[in-house]
Amino acid sequence: MTSEETEELTRRYRAAMARLPGGVAVLAARAGGHDVVAVVTSFVSVSLDPPTALVVVHSAGRLGEVLDVGSRWAATVMGADSAPHVAWIAEPGRPDIGQLQGIAHHRGDTSGAAVLDGGGSWVECVTEQVLDAGDHLVVVGRVTDAGPGEAEGALVHRLGRVRALP
Repeated sequence: MTSEETEELTRRYRAAMARLPGGVAVLAARAGGHDVVAVVTSFVSVSLDPPTALVVVHSAGRLGEVLDVGSRWAATVMGADSAPHVAWIAEPGRPDIGQLQGIAHHRGDTSGAAVLDGGGSWVECVTEQVLDAGDHLVVVGRVTDAGPGEAEGALVHRLGRVRALP
């Protein structure tokens, strides 16, 4: 395949996958005493026995640097009213320190990572496996705790936009 053909396939693939709605979650871990957070749209349940979740993160991103085997993290499935927080966390160039300043959250009991109060649910995990997948990492985590949040509705990502579902 020529580079032009590869670029065209990438463009068509991106356009096709943009039509697939994805739930919006905020993934959080701790590194060096600081919160490291990112918005993800590839967070799924893998197994109920044992409880296992999977998340996909950009390998060059902040979380890609800290989600090693044995690392602990939390994912908050975002509620319909949390779009402003999601926009801030997804903002390129936001500061490394104080990423959650002004966003209500608490520490997960088993991960120590931030669980956002604006979520519809939350899951805490410990990483069991990390797989390289192109420019992303597939992170498989054993669930250590989970629960419902207070928020109503949900956010989904489709066609490059975050939208609220009641």
